[in-house]
Order: sequence, then C-alpha cells, then structure tokens
Amino acid sequence: MNESLMDTFKRYYADYRVAANVDQSFSDAYKAIAYHVINQTEQFAQGGNLDEVQNVIREFKEIGLSVGPSNDALKERFEQELVEQVLDREGK
Repeated sequence: MNESLMDTFKRYYADYRVAANVDQSFSDAYKAIAYHVINQTEQFAQGGNLDEVQNVIREFKEIGLSVGPSNDALKERFEQELVEQVLDREGK
C-alpha cells in the first residue's frame, strides 16, 4: 500500500481518537507522523532513493503548513472524515 503522508496522518488520528479527545488525538498523531517521516527518510536514504526522500519531506512540509498556527480547520476535517467512515461501516 502506497498511501500519502496525509492519509497516514489521518489513520494515526483515527487510531488515537479511539482513546482520546480531538485535541490530544491530533497532537499525538502529529508527533507520530514526525517519527514516521524520520523512519521513512532513513529507509529511503539507506536505499539511495533521493527522490523519495525529497517527496516525503515535501509532503511533511505541506502538512506543517496545514497545521500552522491554527489547526482547527484540519481537526474538523479529520473529525468529519472519521464520522463518515464510521457511518459508512455501519451502513454496510
């Protein structure tokens, strides 16, 4: 599976959201995605894959811009998508 970094961030958020409130889940997911980026960068660098290193860093910078000084809109989007996923599962 080749998911985007933002999709990984959302997945981490959903995992943390099971046990914590919105703010704590978002904070924990953001920290987890930073560690994920470090690990991916190391793997890509060891493999000599500079393009993938650049891609993961670019995606992480984009996430950083989305989080920025006010991350309320991004939190709301994550929460809405999580609710939609739950409703979709219940509807099936």
